[in-house]
Amino acid sequence: MASLRRRGTLTCVLLATTLLALQAPANAADVSNLAAGGTTARAPASQRAQVQYFLRRFAFSAPPETVTSLLGTGIPAWLTIQDNWQALDDSGSILETLPTQLVNGGLPDSNIFERAVLQHMILTPRQLQAKLELHWLDHFSVGLENVGDPALMYHYDQAIRANALGNFATLLTAVAQEGAMLIWLNNNYNAGSEPNENFAREVMQLYSMGIYTLNQDGSIKLGKNGQPALNYNQKDVEALAKAMTGYGVVYDNNNNNPQTRFSVQYFPGNHYSGPLKYFGKSQKVPTDGTAIAYVMQQLATRPSTAPFEAKELLQRFVTEDPPAQYISDIAAVWESTKRAPDQIAQVITAVVNHPDFNSYYNGMLKQPAELVLGALREVPGTLQATANVAPGGSLLSELNGLGQQLFYPATVFSFYRPGYLATTANTGTVLDRTGVFANITNAQPSGAYTDTYIDIPTLRTRIGSTHGEEIATYLLDAMLDGGSANLQSILRAYLGKTPSDNQIRGAIWLLLNAPDYAVN
Repeated sequence: MASLRRRGTLTCVLLATTLLALQAPANAADVSNLAAGGTTARAPASQRAQVQYFLRRFAFSAPPETVTSLLGTGIPAWLTIQDNWQALDDSGSILETLPTQLVNGGLPDSNIFERAVLQHMILTPRQLQAKLELHWLDHFSVGLENVGDPALMYHYDQAIRANALGNFATLLTAVAQEGAMLIWLNNNYNAGSEPNENFAREVMQLYSMGIYTLNQDGSIKLGKNGQPALNYNQKDVEALAKAMTGYGVVYDNNNNNPQTRFSVQYFPGNHYSGPLKYFGKSQKVPTDGTAIAYVMQQLATRPSTAPFEAKELLQRFVTEDPPAQYISDIAAVWESTKRAPDQIAQVITAVVNHPDFNSYYNGMLKQPAELVLGALREVPGTLQATANVAPGGSLLSELNGLGQQLFYPATVFSFYRPGYLATTANTGTVLDRTGVFANITNAQPSGAYTDTYIDIPTLRTRIGSTHGEEIATYLLDAMLDGGSANLQSILRAYLGKTPSDNQIRGAIWLLLNAPDYAVN
């Protein structure tokens, strides 16, 4: 409980009412059931709840005012605007000037690039792009501990962001040629007749088509022996590893700009030039620097890629156990749009328009990043710099404590494997969340070390009332789609007639720790 005391102590009344709330999540999926792998499949109770559900799945949530506006314009109009993300001005979404000069041969602030990614996700109006950016960062997992250069990691993130709603083959090709990926999976300066096979194996297993040959509905095809049919074998891995040799990350020692001093170059002398055979036939892989692009285009259009990618999208955005028909329908859209420059955007629209989409309201746990970033968007969260801290800097350690600091995935499988989100929730992580939420809600804007806080004056202005019941109604709508009757009663009793700023902070902390908030 030490983290609860870091920026102040919450009242015993709040702790008691929180315990009561945790015991009665009347309108939410039971978190213990979710942690065991179960879900509560049901539709939103109202059109407003449907919009809120949608914004939690395909944005980092939104305040009640945005929900009300979207009720008027409709979800299709929002998708159209978000798909055209280049037209949305997000010039104010990064709060720091990224360094263009090294100091004494190193970065003056090694965390600035990772903070820039978080700041952007919270503040950008390009919310659909940001949510897909998180998905693809999970899908194409790369970690700073191995890469070693924060600027190289940021460049990788920018490549993902630029292609997050575009064509999958283009995205796959882009990330496969990024310096961070070459280093992460040992394809940097890979050469000779026996190259490192790590990248070749993972790009097939995790990034494109998966280990097993899939039917359209995501089920595994069986071979003549009754065993699962494999998409590739060891000979394929060896051949692909040879096909993608010759690339290396080069640093220009005369360039002092951390953002531009590196490049990925092709070295013909390191490229394997002998005969290649994979996927059952001889291959004519180019030897002019386009080898990786050639192989990625092949992998992006393999028969199993559409159901593999469709299923994972559904597992991350809809339900961890998607029905076969839902997978089949989305895989068909994926396949039919595989040449379209906006393929991924079209697939997302198909996911939302599918008759099954609204059946999983409050049926998935939130990712740790969704818990924190959503809170800062549902009620006015502010990021600021002081003489001692940078805007949003504490969020890096908060997310690290929750197991999802973006530049530090646990393994090549990222923070969790698709379908295993429940592994991020246990007694320890739930207790960690109470401390993280306490740090955010108790933070005072005047604090010398306050970089992230809830803006109570702005919140009061949005609510337009000092009465406790109206404040409770607003907070419940913003964070829990109205909340259960039991939680409504508890919150109103806690806030009283004219709550203080500290009471409002306590009410927000209570709602953040309610089981209802833990689910999407």
